[in-house]
Amino acid sequence: MTRRPLALAAALSALALVTSACGGGSNTTTTADGLTSVTYVTTATVPGSTQIALYAVPKQMGYFKDEGLNVDLKTANGSSAALQVIAAGDALATNAEVASTMAAAEQGVQVKTFGSINTSFPWKIGIPTGSSIASPADLKGKKIGVISLASGSNLFTRSFLNENGIDPDKDVKILPVGQGQQAKAALDSGQVDAIALYAELFAQLEQTGSTFTYLDNPALFDAMPSIAFTASSRTLGGKDRELLVKYARAAYKGLMFARLNPDAAIDMGLKTFPELAGSNGDTPERRKELVTLLKAWMSTSTPQTDDPSSWPAWGELTDAQLKKAAEYAVSTGQVKKEPNITDVFDGSLIKDINDFDHDAVIKAAQERKTGS
Repeated sequence: MTRRPLALAAALSALALVTSACGGGSNTTTTADGLTSVTYVTTATVPGSTQIALYAVPKQMGYFKDEGLNVDLKTANGSSAALQVIAAGDALATNAEVASTMAAAEQGVQVKTFGSINTSFPWKIGIPTGSSIASPADLKGKKIGVISLASGSNLFTRSFLNENGIDPDKDVKILPVGQGQQAKAALDSGQVDAIALYAELFAQLEQTGSTFTYLDNPALFDAMPSIAFTASSRTLGGKDRELLVKYARAAYKGLMFARLNPDAAIDMGLKTFPELAGSNGDTPERRKELVTLLKAWMSTSTPQTDDPSSWPAWGELTDAQLKKAAEYAVSTGQVKKEPNITDVFDGSLIKDINDFDHDAVIKAAQERKTGS
């Protein structure tokens, strides 16, 4: 299995060319040892918790090989670019924001979500501990920091404010402050009164000693899906449909393993992505940090109960959850109107994807030791 940068020529093609592409959806070949080579495009240019759980773990545990797959991981900068890549037939699937998939579909890009990854919305608004801001209403007249005005951070913040009866254009100031220590510095200096980040980024700041109070998200965000597996409509309805089942089955095994044994998952992540160690190398401190970040990311993934025997089928999304995502997409201006669910979601693979020995994965996770 290899990992290489993606040339985004296909993603930068005119939309008409993308949507009229007639490729099979995965550009599959067969390796010398009989494995089917497929390409998966991830929406982050730098590896993190998503890539650890969905790629490094199934790779190192042999879950891809068990499914007869040789997976080539490529990268794209964000959901929109990745969606155009799979629509053009240059990759089998991707992990994209559900709202972004709805927006692409409205523009004529032939893509659909087929299984959830994050079903607890990861974005939240944090304020410094001890701040006078105690409720969303207290944000009126305040300044809120977002990663950038073109980011999901800004979209979430505007929707959060609208849901709480606050006009994001008149009642507050929304300022781009980046993320990490840059965002924290803006908060500490008083440049902003609150910041909007996703759970993993807040966990990263908390590891450096920062403390936050989090405002409750509006009901719209309860159990609302965020990131999900997505493929082209042609692949979902064509000869490579079974490859989607095999890929997602292996990936969900990885997600399940990472949820149960995050320490071992980080071992596999560092083996697959040595750059995760950072400038100081593979130290106990860095491993602890990576485990904390993975746990924060996993807290937004499905399922979230502590008893694995009670976990529901991986990837399931209800109409009610998808309707919330559609309402969010409308409220943020990503789509003009709510789509028909069947136009943006295909849940017909879920039963076959979950046809694996869950107990075997649980046992492997419980028995795996770090460093092995």
